[in-house]
Amino acid sequence: MRYLFALLTLCVFASAHADDTNKSDGKSKELFNGRDLAGWEADERIWSIEDGLLTGQTTPDTKLEHNTFAIWTGGEVDDFHLVAEFRLEGDNNSGVQYRSKRNPDKGKYSIVGYQADIHPAANYVGMLYDEGGRGIAAENGQHVTLGPGDAK
Repeated sequence: MRYLFALLTLCVFASAHADDTNKSDGKSKELFNGRDLAGWEADERIWSIEDGLLTGQTTPDTKLEHNTFAIWTGGEVDDFHLVAEFRLEGDNNSGVQYRSKRNPDKGKYSIVGYQADIHPAANYVGMLYDEGGRGIAAENGQHVTLGPGDAK
């Protein structure tokens, strides 16, 4: 299925920062400490820490009915810059959600919203994908203007 993490080893967030709106000094805040899932909620059958990296992996024993995300719960952010490094292994599909909200209809670790896709096809790496919404909004390198309800 295109929308599920399928047989992947995904290493994300070697460094992820967001401007912390609760700070007056304007410094960035680490979202992931590289040691454990502190500040995150995740299905620990899928998500773990390996060599300091947040890693998601499905296996034949952990097949997913719906997308399953590691969700940062460490606070509220305003405008932010996200810095992430990732590595893909195999034929898979994943992404980094941002400006998203929980989707309890699909499970505890399901969210809907904008995603920067992580995919082996060059036209999909970093593309704007609207999880649970319009789908592909813009592929890598495309310039688009979206209005309410527009879809590719």
